[in-house]
Amino acid sequence: MRSRLALAAGGILLLGGGAIAIILSTGGDPGPGPDAPPPEVSARSVPAPIPLGPVPGIGPDGQLVAVEAAPPVEYGPGPVLPDPESWEAVPTAARPNRLGAIGPVMANELNELQPRLALCFDEENQARHGHLLVSRPLDGRTAQESGVTLLVLLLEMQPGQIRIADAPVESQGKASDGLVACAQRILRGHVIPTPAVGAPGRARLIFPLNP
Repeated sequence: MRSRLALAAGGILLLGGGAIAIILSTGGDPGPGPDAPPPEVSARSVPAPIPLGPVPGIGPDGQLVAVEAAPPVEYGPGPVLPDPESWEAVPTAARPNRLGAIGPVMANELNELQPRLALCFDEENQARHGHLLVSRPLDGRTAQESGVTLLVLLLEMQPGQIRIADAPVESQGKASDGLVACAQRILRGHVIPTPAVGAPGRARLIFPLNP
């Protein structure tokens, strides 16, 4: 009986000594339990990114050479939008049939004006109008020189009529200032009565100046 008690006491002493040894080896901290939250990672423990140097390339001799990175792209300012109230903000139609309901009216009226406009090609008429001011693009740009004489008809619409406010040059081509001034004088302020217009509006129309 005494031997059994001695053996039991010895086992208890061995277990207690082993537990004390484990605690001493871990600094007295048995570690987080199974339900403990994961340890926090501080910013200092995250390694900083390593900056990349010049990208290597292959030289003419087949050897690796350092290639300097291209400088950053610098973008210029974007396009300047016209004033919504200006003529430049009004869409331009290339032909009368792009003007909707007033297209046939404009096409017919311009045909009616053609005999008067053809007189501007006479040299004497050009000389007579050579001193008049020629209307240029309203946005201040230089008129194109495509070889074809083009005017831009600025159309002001009111109920019952269309008025050509002006006809600045889009492309003067080979036409003289006298010829252009003569045509502009005929077109500028010309009023076209028509029931096709029921509300105020504006439009622009490209008009080729032909003899």
